[in-house]
Amino acid sequence: MTIRKTCPRYFPGVLAKILLPNGYAEMKKMEGMIKESNLDWTVVRIINPNVKYTGQSYDYSFGDKSAKLSVSRENVAKFMYSAARDNQLIRKMPIIYNK
Repeated sequence: MTIRKTCPRYFPGVLAKILLPNGYAEMKKMEGMIKESNLDWTVVRIINPNVKYTGQSYDYSFGDKSAKLSVSRENVAKFMYSAARDNQLIRKMPIIYNK
């Protein structure tokens, strides 16, 4: 696997640990509490929701494939609506991004 394909997968997590250690620790604590609950949950992870929506579609990953590092707010809303209706995403943490 090339560095170009693996870098976007790990880069945000590494940066968060280094630049925002308190926020990262709090996020991991909340993640643990959610995972231990008996609720049906889906955590939608987003990175840079500040790009303009120009009609592009979205996709999601679980960290197992390369993804872009941005998503429009419109696509976040579309995905969250879809995820709330889709039982396949229960107890999962997809990362949403613009295609």
